[in-house]
Amino acid sequence: MARRLPVLNQVRAFEAAARHRSFKTAAEELGVTQAAVSHQIKALEETLGVRLFIRRTRAVDLTPEAARALPALTAALDGIEAAMLELGGTAMTGDLAISVAPFYGNRFLLPRLARFHAAHPGLTVRPYLSFAQADLLREGLDGAVRFGTGAWPGLEARLIHRDCVGPVCAPQMVGDAALPMDPGALRRLPLATTRQWRGEWAAWFAALGAGDASPDDLIEHDSRALAFDAALSGNAVCLADIRLTGAAEAAGQLVRLHPFTLERDQGIHAVWPAGKRPDPRMIAFAEWLEEEARAAAQ
Repeated sequence: MARRLPVLNQVRAFEAAARHRSFKTAAEELGVTQAAVSHQIKALEETLGVRLFIRRTRAVDLTPEAARALPALTAALDGIEAAMLELGGTAMTGDLAISVAPFYGNRFLLPRLARFHAAHPGLTVRPYLSFAQADLLREGLDGAVRFGTGAWPGLEARLIHRDCVGPVCAPQMVGDAALPMDPGALRRLPLATTRQWRGEWAAWFAALGAGDASPDDLIEHDSRALAFDAALSGNAVCLADIRLTGAAEAAGQLVRLHPFTLERDQGIHAVWPAGKRPDPRMIAFAEWLEEEARAAAQ
């Protein structure tokens, strides 16, 4: 028996708009205009003879009929996408556009990226280095690598590693001082931090058992990258993740002042747009990055 199927573009427009509760966001996801989404949905409503959305001033709500149909349609479109990827053999090929902060990209991702390409021939990761948090849908990106607690609206986040931090600085800053450094002496040094994570030094000293008073000389920076640069230049001590300091320590650019490290709630995450089946290439990238992070921490 012949299937009674609607126009696929109309279904895609409805499913995206229903999932986001927004014609505008659906248009950005599908790479079309908002007017085109509205036209496709209107045509589908006319074909079905059913109203799908309740239009409001700044948002849209689903009618009961549309709400009941949405989960099955989302699953069906995910299944079509998966089947086409398998049929065409393209699931692990092509370009993967990923936004990443220059600090993490230059110090961790880029030096290791050749290993990912060797393990996944035909798949090319194209990092877009930017200090700003990219709008993935608007900028046509497949995903991003972000630092934080993992809570970003509209994004699925997969933890790669939590920050595991300890104090480092340039060798010339401490000269021939005995190491590991006494916490009291360390507390008297200029300590670099960031505005967002200003309590990190107090938390580190407290976890070490050296008291919870604020350090004597705390220098605030706008970002982790600037705090790290202050340490490299010999102007401060910073708390840095052990995965990001290994190469600089081996090269003699940094020295570890105390072996104690503190794991924090925030860390590195791989993220991608929420509400749809994850790109298998993005999952492969995240799994590889986890393995690299695990190896670097050993």
